[in-house]
Amino acid sequence: MQAWPSRAALAPHRRPLPPGGRARNEDAFRRLPEIIYRGIAAASLAWLAACAHPAPLPRPWGEAERLFHADPRWLGGDAAISVDLGGGRLLWLFGDSFVDPVPPYTRREAAFPRNTVALQTGADPRIAAMEFVWRRDGAGVPASFFPEPGEDWYWPGAGLRLPDGTLAVFLHRIGLTAAAPPLNFAVEGFALALIANPDDPPAAWRGRIVPGPFLPLGAVPAAAVLTEEGAAIVLATAQQGGVHRGVLVRYSAADLAAGDLSRALWWAAEGRGWVAASALGAAGPAIVIDEAGAESSLHYDPCARLYVHVSSAGFGAAEIVTRTAPRPTGPWSAPLPLYRPPESDGPAPFVYAGKAHAGLAAPGARQLVLTYVASSFDGAALLTAEGERRLYWPRAALAAAPACAD
Repeated sequence: MQAWPSRAALAPHRRPLPPGGRARNEDAFRRLPEIIYRGIAAASLAWLAACAHPAPLPRPWGEAERLFHADPRWLGGDAAISVDLGGGRLLWLFGDSFVDPVPPYTRREAAFPRNTVALQTGADPRIAAMEFVWRRDGAGVPASFFPEPGEDWYWPGAGLRLPDGTLAVFLHRIGLTAAAPPLNFAVEGFALALIANPDDPPAAWRGRIVPGPFLPLGAVPAAAVLTEEGAAIVLATAQQGGVHRGVLVRYSAADLAAGDLSRALWWAAEGRGWVAASALGAAGPAIVIDEAGAESSLHYDPCARLYVHVSSAGFGAAEIVTRTAPRPTGPWSAPLPLYRPPESDGPAPFVYAGKAHAGLAAPGARQLVLTYVASSFDGAALLTAEGERRLYWPRAALAAAPACAD
């Protein structure tokens, strides 16, 4: 049994005061109101200056990145998908992650679970609490939060809280290929994770994973998801010639909560509306976004009265772009640039996973909080001291939201 530290062991270390030390302490105490006043005045002036001259957009938001460094054992990961759980809590979903539970916490000694999660409490990432969670295997080694289905593994897709309180998270089933790393993988299908008690700490969650059926065009949900009128509208992607075509599939909330994926409806274009897969015909579902990205976000902006889609555009050197539409079914605008990560202009860039997070509180009005991941095609670079500091971490940025409607 580990002994609990004694009160003496917890007491702060004290050194004897030097000669004249008491007098200096008393003088400092008498000047304390002046010190406090000057500190408040300086902070107020800095705040007023920031309000009068706000930093231009878009720009990096390094203050928000403290979230991802809250636990020294979690040493980086990608995807960075957020799900609003309600009550000021957000779930973060990560793909491949470095986790080293033993000091000095280094990637070279880390395990590499295929997915991890974190619970954020508080909407402002500058001050919110963040708790990272993963499972352990029989030997105590960090393991994936969503367990592997045999030789394949799961990377997270989008998730949502259903009306009955269930948390639903779409999972992408991934398998190895003969291609060269780090692109030696392929999507083999999808599954749905259902958690019955998401108001409890993630380590105590009870859930199950439901395998998904093969879908038209080989589409895989959910790059992004939103709720509307008791249903989940899911952006699924169908890869065609290296392009991620965006199609829409609709599930009732009751079916998702029950794990029933058999009654999905597909958007088949204006005039046909939502139809079952059996009624789609050879053409398949309508492509609503020509290049939706492998990862993206989708939310409704009530001030602009528009749906907003955000994704990365480009391979290697990428920028974050947005599209807008009056309805999820479109018509969607052409992509507009939101933010170009500075890493895209560096040597051998590998920038991806761009998305927006409507559940995060931005520091100013009409601002979008963005994240992306900057990695390297050279896996060894992630294990260097420099790579541990700057590569394979979610990075944050701020961009302007769409203008409000009249």
